[in-house]
Amino acid sequence: MRAVSDLGQKELQALLEYVKDLRKSGLSYSEIAKRTLEERGIKVSKATVLRWCKAQHNPFSRTKTVNLEPSPSLAYVIGVYFGDASVGVHGNYKYRLRLKVVDKEFAEAFARALKEIGAKPHMGYENNITRSGRWYVESTSKSLYMFLKQPKEKLFEVAREYPKEFLRGFFDSEGHVYVDKNTFRSAYIAAYNYDLDVLDFSRELLSSLSIHSKIRVSKRAGTLVIIRGKEYSYKSNLYELRIYRIESVRKFATDIGFTIQRKQKKLNEWLQHRGLENPSNRDVQT
Repeated sequence: MRAVSDLGQKELQALLEYVKDLRKSGLSYSEIAKRTLEERGIKVSKATVLRWCKAQHNPFSRTKTVNLEPSPSLAYVIGVYFGDASVGVHGNYKYRLRLKVVDKEFAEAFARALKEIGAKPHMGYENNITRSGRWYVESTSKSLYMFLKQPKEKLFEVAREYPKEFLRGFFDSEGHVYVDKNTFRSAYIAAYNYDLDVLDFSRELLSSLSIHSKIRVSKRAGTLVIIRGKEYSYKSNLYELRIYRIESVRKFATDIGFTIQRKQKKLNEWLQHRGLENPSNRDVQT
């Protein structure tokens, strides 16, 4: 059994229409409440049913309506969510999606994507005494929070419709460009993540775009690492998704690219050095 407060935006809209249809069929408010529990497993009080049917209460009045239909912007948001962004519930049931990054253009692209789906983001700059300052983007939306907390397979469905935007968001978050500084002959693009399912899915999307990649274990659980003078150990395996074939690196640069300028510039310079197509004038913003 679930409560109305447990429902996402689409489920709540469907429930509201369901309740009104039952009322039109002649059922009483008590009968509607009972039927909703029996058929939908959702507990709705008789008083709530009455207010909905008489339009005395709009369940969306305190909820930001976000466009959660598949779109390039939503796919980008999902890609970032699987990378650097995080979601959480804070005081007074504040459902928050947050991104904190060094690169301003990345924060701007994420804020723009959120704005395009109606999530009304707030962007700012945050100084930190222990590390360099960070740009942050925040959006408070229960609908978006519950959408992102769905099983990954549901989010993958959106990404399949807009693979380039999803991959750009994910690689903006987790991607790095490595160039051989000695010979400048070899280079590869890598993304790191603890979630093997996400990397497997990203590899599938890359393959659909004729971009070859492979996955390997980068750091095994228990491996020690020093971060800002303190010793930590990996609690689980860290995986790497690597794009290393020259044609695949070139194709990623031209067809997907990074929003983050320093990463795209590094890639462009290597491609120019190798005499390959120069994608530097391509717009890689979302």
